[in-house]
Amino acid sequence: MQRIFIIVFMIVISAFLNSCSAATETSDAKTSQGNQNGAHVYFQSGVAKGSINDYVGAIADFNKAISIDGNLAQAYWARGLARAKVSDFKGAVEDFSQTIQINPNIKNAYYMRGLSRKEMNDFEGAIEDLNKEISFNPKNSYAYLNRGLCYKEISNFLAAIEDFNHVLSFDNKNAEAYYYKAGCEWQMNNYDAAIKDYTNVIALNPEYANAYFNRASIKWNLNDYAGAVQDYSNAIALNSKDSDAYFLRGISYIFIKDYKHAIMDFEQAKNLSLTKEDYDKYEGVMELIKLVQNEEKMDSISTN
Repeated sequence: MQRIFIIVFMIVISAFLNSCSAATETSDAKTSQGNQNGAHVYFQSGVAKGSINDYVGAIADFNKAISIDGNLAQAYWARGLARAKVSDFKGAVEDFSQTIQINPNIKNAYYMRGLSRKEMNDFEGAIEDLNKEISFNPKNSYAYLNRGLCYKEISNFLAAIEDFNHVLSFDNKNAEAYYYKAGCEWQMNNYDAAIKDYTNVIALNPEYANAYFNRASIKWNLNDYAGAVQDYSNAIALNSKDSDAYFLRGISYIFIKDYKHAIMDFEQAKNLSLTKEDYDKYEGVMELIKLVQNEEKMDSISTN
């Protein structure tokens, strides 16, 4: 989710600067012109540092701006964003709340507080904030996407799907919306819909390894073991260290009686488990290899 904050920082940084004049008018009645100017100097310095990813330095400057002018709403807002960037989400929520208290009309304040609450796993609080953001800005596709993710976390899959569909109504090439929607469909046992969505993800981004992996797992549930093998193979081609993909492809090979390739995959899964020091999985795969080797012998005898 940090990636979303990077995107949002670039989107809203210009809004910080545009909001300076409005906040200045509010501050005029409460602070001297000299203090006001001093606060804005530190504010601008903080914005500059934030734009080059010096968030610790930016926070220090915003602290100084706020110490001079405690009603400088955009300084709280900017500090909240910088705090989110260094994973101080509790501090970010406090700053966005202060921003809203001083000037509830500042753009994206509810949205950013919602994202911060989401990072703290306060999904209900995040949904409340994202509801407000959407009521102010019904074309904010990121708000729908993140609200959908919150709904997904609390297992309200129907509401999540509705939000992801909203995102797709704005942009029908949004691979992430298809991906998360597919996960919800899968949770609801809507396998055909989930496969369709994962297929859309892959069409938009052929290097989305998890989409192949998940589609393979659904095909496995539908007894399409050959299809599962193909998708696990694509996932492995994109991530050759995915021990789970080797293991599950091996299981799929067993069902189509390709014991040779099943054993080869289990050997790969075993070696990767050892590399990761996952000794329980290592031992389990070792036992499975012995069982498959025995099954291979029995099948060979019955065939002959």
